[in-house]
Amino acid sequence: FGSELAPETQARLAALSAIQEFRAGEVILAEGEDTTEMGILLRGRLALRMLVPERGPITILSVEPGDLFGQSALTPPHKASSTVVATEDSQALVFSGPALRAALKEDHALAASLYPRVLTAVNRRLNATRLQLLDLFAR
Repeated sequence: FGSELAPETQARLAALSAIQEFRAGEVILAEGEDTTEMGILLRGRLALRMLVPERGPITILSVEPGDLFGQSALTPPHKASSTVVATEDSQALVFSGPALRAALKEDHALAASLYPRVLTAVNRRLNATRLQLLDLFAR
């Protein structure tokens, strides 16, 4: 995610983050709840699940190392659009949503470096989710 960022940008992001461990089966975010943190998966795998009426929770996408989760922490209303569950023991670089938003507001160079990567990740996720939903509803 951030390998091509300038060293000073990497250092600024590192200062805003903490490493967190998640156990297999742990719910990290719940659909509809406040999203107070954004993370970049470093190791393991996460499932994004949506509650589908009459079908229950359906995994719509897997988050792999280098991918984002909880990006709703950056944009109002800061609500999770899916449930995020660790499908195996995982490790992530996690940012406090309020602290990251404040840093992006005050540091335009940081925002100019980070937002295109977030948008690229969101676009990739949107396209993958669209394909998953087409497959889900085709059955």
